[in-house]
Amino acid sequence: MLRYICLSDLHAGATTSLLSHVPEGPDPSTPSPTTTTFATALGDFLAAAGTKPGLILLGDVLDLQFSDRATSFLTALGFLKALKDTGGLSGEVIATAGNHDHALWTDARLSVEAATLRRSDGTPTYLSATRAWSSDTEPPATSPLLTSLLERAGFDAPEIRYPNIGFGDRSRAVLLHHGHFVEAPYHLISTILDRLGTNPGPLTVERLSAENAGWIDFFWSTFGDAADLGPRSEALYQKLLTSVGFRNLTARWAEAASDALGERLPLSGDREVRAALHAAIRIALDASLGAFRDSERQAVVDALTTDGRAGLTSYIAGPTARQITGELDGPPDDLTFVFGHTHKPFSDRVPVPGLSPVKVYNTGGWPLNGPRLDNAEGAAMVLISDDFRTASVRLFKTPDNGIVPVAHLDHLGDGSAGDTAFRAEVQRWLNESAPAWDNLATVVGDAYRARQDLLLGATSRAFGAAAE
Repeated sequence: MLRYICLSDLHAGATTSLLSHVPEGPDPSTPSPTTTTFATALGDFLAAAGTKPGLILLGDVLDLQFSDRATSFLTALGFLKALKDTGGLSGEVIATAGNHDHALWTDARLSVEAATLRRSDGTPTYLSATRAWSSDTEPPATSPLLTSLLERAGFDAPEIRYPNIGFGDRSRAVLLHHGHFVEAPYHLISTILDRLGTNPGPLTVERLSAENAGWIDFFWSTFGDAADLGPRSEALYQKLLTSVGFRNLTARWAEAASDALGERLPLSGDREVRAALHAAIRIALDASLGAFRDSERQAVVDALTTDGRAGLTSYIAGPTARQITGELDGPPDDLTFVFGHTHKPFSDRVPVPGLSPVKVYNTGGWPLNGPRLDNAEGAAMVLISDDFRTASVRLFKTPDNGIVPVAHLDHLGDGSAGDTAFRAEVQRWLNESAPAWDNLATVVGDAYRARQDLLLGATSRAFGAAAE
């Protein structure tokens, strides 16, 4: 039987999320066409399954970096309520935070601290991380913000586990993580501390979470609450997503910076000196902002870059393996690792030192990250059975030659009877709900094209004069 479905990277509130209305108009809590069509398809799929699984939200459900907070919460409410109204899900929700809604984890930590201060001994407890596996001796962490949102949508109060969520045992285990700690920018503070030689000990999930929480909150999860800084930052972000926008933006900045610095340098009137300074600044901008554009989310053609694969292997082999070994008293014989963050769904078997080859699924994402449509972006939902077998349903991706592929099964099986039976069940559920998935592909194709027009239009308006 189906025990959980896992979704991530909805980015509710982001202009280019498929949950948003383009163009703007309806109340944010009014479900978008993609939301209503997906809810119908999911309802038909779960009716075929004949079970009511719980829901796992694997981070970046809310887009709090740039988006207006009210819009983000109301958009997420419309989506979650549409899912619950299908009648196909139980009330159970287990969630973790991503980089764009990291404030939910901060909210949970502060809530734990407040609860401990109410005790008679008044000893404050501030969580660095939680166990991946639930424990009878450790009360679950909860976020009042996320609880309010989910209860309004009809779900039970969610349990938060951060940064990892674990199920199963030594024979077969599933480990889920949003995915941000796979990339170097999100554990920058830990890297600095290691290079300073402070010898803080092995890199664990507790260290990663404690040392980088403030950094992630500051840069990726609070801009939407900073007056008009959020919209301004989002406008800058969108300009960086196209090659024309990037070239024109760096050209403008280089020209302004070289003019400002040139007046203060010797030989400021020399054209060659000014030209050399301008070129040096362009190189510096390419190295810094260009590196941002080469991150996993911006590298939209490959499902995972070479650096991304190295970071994934390092996170599983290091902090994650230490947590699994500590909580399960040893590594499992069969491990599946599920993550999102990159917005590019894929599946693969990844060799990891100290572990058997790990089955890896990526849940993709629901925004259009840039104006290109011939890329690897898309969304998937990962299914977890009662006996912790896994499969992915590729919900949709950007159009191939104008056509969005229909939802289909993506399964890394091991040839066992149990895996074969689970695969056959999921395929049957997809077949019985096929008309609804066909409809979703059509609606998503229109939604992607509308967002492409939006992104190209914004870039054209901002840089049209400079491009000429």
